[in-house]
Amino acid sequence: MDDPECKIYVIDTSSIINVKEVINPNRRKEVFDTLTDLCEQNKLVYPPEVVDELENGIKKGKPDLPLNWGKQNKVLGCRFGSCHSELKDVMNHAVAKFTPDPEQTSGAEDADPYVLATALYLDGIDCEPTIVTQESRKLPPQVALNVAAGSLGLPSINLYALLL
Repeated sequence: MDDPECKIYVIDTSSIINVKEVINPNRRKEVFDTLTDLCEQNKLVYPPEVVDELENGIKKGKPDLPLNWGKQNKVLGCRFGSCHSELKDVMNHAVAKFTPDPEQTSGAEDADPYVLATALYLDGIDCEPTIVTQESRKLPPQVALNVAAGSLGLPSINLYALLL
C-alpha cells in the first residue's frame, strides 16, 4: 500500500491523556492543534469509546483539555464508529481479548478493544492503520494494547513517535 491517503493512525485514550501529563503546559495547545490537523486530514481517528473513557476519568465540571479535544474532533475522529463486527474478532482473539480490564465494573467501557477493532476495520478496507498508544505493560491476565496490536499484525507507536 503506497497510497498516503490510506495511512491512518488510531489513537487510544492513554495517548490523548498523555498530552496533559508529559507535555510542557506551554506546548499542549500546539500538540492538540497538531492532533486536530491530523483529524482534519483524515489521518487520525478514534472510536467513540475513547471519548466516553475520557469523560469517565475527570471530575464533573472541571475543564479537561484531552476531553475537550476528543469532543471537538468527534465528528471526524469517530467517523468509523465502534466497528462492532471487528470488535467480535478482537474479543475472540486468543491474545487481544485480554486488553480490557476485568476489574473495571463501573463507568465507561474500556476503549482498547474498540481501538483494535477500528484498526482491523481500516486494515480490512485496504488502509494502513497504526495504533498510537502509551500502553506497553500490564499485569496478567491483561495484555497491553501494543502487545495485542502486534498479535493482530497491527503496528503501534507512541505519541512521541506520532508527533515526530
